Amino acid sequence: MNKILTLCLAALFAAPALAADGGFNPHGKAPPPEDQKDGYRAVTDNQQLTATSQLAQLSTGTWVTLQGNIIRQTGKNSWQLRDRSGTVQLQIDDNVWQGQEVKPDDLISVNGTLLRHGKSLLIDVKKLHLL
Repeated sequence: MNKILTLCLAALFAAPALAADGGFNPHGKAPPPEDQKDGYRAVTDNQQLTATSQLAQLSTGTWVTLQGNIIRQTGKNSWQLRDRSGTVQLQIDDNVWQGQEVKPDDLISVNGTLLRHGKSLLIDVKKLHLL
């Protein structure tokens, strides 16, 4: 009985050590906007890409797909994404990272809904793909 109890406790305390960390790694430098690569290098969604310059014309709640580089973390769950046409704030919950580590020089694709807070725009990210 003691062996089973010891084994269960060891498994319980070892599980967090096996969890994937992932998230944003601020080390590295994002490429200039004009050097960002076009096209996907991974599985694609059948959705048109939206440029950050087009976001102002869209209504709140619109589902968008953006491609660019996360250039910095601006809060606990907020980051700034830059594409060729500008920048936008992203809100990314911990579960969206799915163990992926993203650096500023990594090209990513995000899917989410457009939110407005006063005059500022925010994307509530539901999917993040490292390209």
